[in-house]
Amino acid sequence: MEESHRLRRSRRLSLLSMGLALLIAFFLLVVHQYFAGRRALLEELHTEAAIIAENSSAALVFEDARAGQEIITAIRLTPRIVAGALYRADGLLLASHPEGQRAFPNLMPGHDATAFADHPLPERTALGLTGGVIREEVRFKGAPVGTLFLHVDFTSLYWRLLEYAAGVLGIAAVALALAYRLTGRLRRRVARTEEQLEQFALYDQVTGLPNRRLFEQELAKAVSRVRREGGSAALLFLDVDGFKKVNDSFGHEVGDRVLTMIAARLREALRSEDVVARIGGDEFAAVLHALGGPNDAARVACKLIATINEPFPTDPTPIHIGLSVGIAMLPADGEDPVALLRHADMAMYVVKGQGKNGYQFFSEAIDGKVRNDLRLETSLRQALAATDGGLWVAYQPKLCARTRRFLGVEALARWQAPDGLQVSPAEFIPVAERSGLITALGDWLLGQVCRDLAWLRAADVEVPKVAVNVSPHQLLRGEAVIDGFCRTLARHGERAERFEFELTESTLTEARGARVLEALHAAGFTLAIDDFGTGYSSLGYLKRFRVSTLKIDQSFVRDLPDDGDTAVIVRAVIQMAHALNISVGAEGVETGAQADFLAAADCDILQGYLFGRPMSAHQLRQYLHEPLVKALP
Repeated sequence: MEESHRLRRSRRLSLLSMGLALLIAFFLLVVHQYFAGRRALLEELHTEAAIIAENSSAALVFEDARAGQEIITAIRLTPRIVAGALYRADGLLLASHPEGQRAFPNLMPGHDATAFADHPLPERTALGLTGGVIREEVRFKGAPVGTLFLHVDFTSLYWRLLEYAAGVLGIAAVALALAYRLTGRLRRRVARTEEQLEQFALYDQVTGLPNRRLFEQELAKAVSRVRREGGSAALLFLDVDGFKKVNDSFGHEVGDRVLTMIAARLREALRSEDVVARIGGDEFAAVLHALGGPNDAARVACKLIATINEPFPTDPTPIHIGLSVGIAMLPADGEDPVALLRHADMAMYVVKGQGKNGYQFFSEAIDGKVRNDLRLETSLRQALAATDGGLWVAYQPKLCARTRRFLGVEALARWQAPDGLQVSPAEFIPVAERSGLITALGDWLLGQVCRDLAWLRAADVEVPKVAVNVSPHQLLRGEAVIDGFCRTLARHGERAERFEFELTESTLTEARGARVLEALHAAGFTLAIDDFGTGYSSLGYLKRFRVSTLKIDQSFVRDLPDDGDTAVIVRAVIQMAHALNISVGAEGVETGAQADFLAAADCDILQGYLFGRPMSAHQLRQYLHEPLVKALP
């Protein structure tokens, strides 16, 4: 309604300004025409007066009143001249027209001028707005012989001016009508364009929901409303779990349809007075007005999660996704819209770290964790950029389960912070993954491993095999990540066959990850599945990607050999892997009993504190030079 009123007012102002411009132009044209017509008229009248005076000279010289009358009577042919008179040099009237009407008085001294006319004769030409008198001296051979007076009227000038004004107004009216009609379509198109621009500026084009700009305005209104009226409200930051696999597996067209269905479900689950918006790729936000407290916000969050958990009807198979919800309460968690969005976003990331598909309220603890993560991210960036930023590689030995012969190492990233304290990988690896630094960290790790291998080789120590962990986030680069690995090895003169990359089970099921694994195998690298038994990989994936090694997760090894169920599972995994021609390794081996059980169960590779903790390259050199280690029983 307000927008319609604004458009009508704009149209009226446009018409008024156009009318005023035309009125000014019309006035200027009429004034110009008046002065031009008056100047032309006066030139004609003066020319006629000169001609009459020239023709009257003989009549005045010979005082021939009859000839003078004939000459002066010729003015009847000129409507602009209403009267005329010829006077002799002595001031006596010789002839006049109209005849019998004394339009001009006798000029003789002592004569009563008012007896002859209503107007006295001027001493020179005198013209006003409506007319006047033209005085022309009549000469004969250069000497004055009389005077010609013409009484002129400018009525014809004003009639012509009136006709001109009427014509201009008519033409202007027709032109204005045509212009208004011709520009009507343009005005409607402009109006539609303005509406579209407003739609683009304030609404998401895929879902039709308000975008981030409009949502921030609505959030600011909610803050003002709570401050003014009291009560409470809630800000929900919503992130769709697993939406990336929708785009990767089905394409962006299907992804857009799913986003539209998500928006429809969110709108349906909320009240009409609540506001929901799409503020990013797979991120939404909602403002819940007039809540009784956090319990109401939690119930709404659960309702939204349940709504999104319902499968989406897409071809060829329905899509299942989740929803992570971060909640900030108004005014408890702040009254600044920017801070509230940041707080809700922080709470949402906590949900992501706890397994997704849930909700979390913002708290001071969350704020402290996020600030700590930001501090770690900044320090990690500096460490990666510096030559000696405290990053180093630790190597944990791997031994043959039967012979206890040294088979290789697993390379693990370690970091000593600027304050001298060791930062746990459980702290900085998730930060690196969330911030996108994991790719740079992985590249640095592989390069440092190559440098350490060269140093060990120079110290007469040969490492047969190096296992390197690869994060699923690194695989987002696609086949380019494998090209980067190959360039790093070529630069240091290392062979791909010497390296084994360890990945989690979930990587096998990712569409993009699958393509990378095929490229990894084609480049000559071997593949190991880390923490096997904690994910959901199938035997089909193990066969398709030609996995070389399965690593039994330490959570299973920890309970060996006393837990009978765990023992059965471990033996079954080993037998299954061997049937597929896949070797089996066990990590987290800390006791001799665990090592003996695994060896008896035909496990191939052992790794754990029993055989050595993660160590530096210098410590690894010393470790491998100890005679006891070279031939462990």
